[in-house]
Amino acid sequence: MQVEVIPAAGRVDRPWYAWVGAIAAAFTGILAIPVGLMFVTDPTGASIGLPGGWIEVTPFGSYLVPGLYLLLVNGLGMLVLVGLVGLRHWAAPWLTAILGVGLIIWIAVQLAMMPETMFLQWIFLAVGLLLGFVALFWLRRTGQLRLW
Repeated sequence: MQVEVIPAAGRVDRPWYAWVGAIAAAFTGILAIPVGLMFVTDPTGASIGLPGGWIEVTPFGSYLVPGLYLLLVNGLGMLVLVGLVGLRHWAAPWLTAILGVGLIIWIAVQLAMMPETMFLQWIFLAVGLLLGFVALFWLRRTGQLRLW
């Protein structure tokens, strides 16, 4: 396996599927920011109708830490990714991979800790998988990651 983090040109080829990832990231970011803000301002989760008992039995104890992650990583991070895709920045495929895997882990933790699942969790799990595959093929296409 060969890894080249920064291509010589500093800018990367942007295949059509990078835009699919950017649209998925924009969708995620736009939806994550208001919910993250609600969790930060009201860590009980009552403002969006979540029972406080769900989070109290987890290591977090309140929705504050998940709200910060949702706001900063799944919200602002995804919007930064959209900008980097537009700029063809060399870090865009790497950030796509990091945020995709982060979203998969985020949803996996929710599924493991929360007593009930919601339809949106499965949608965002699919978005995380989509971002992961976009990143894998994008990194391979640009020569930044050679697995096969």
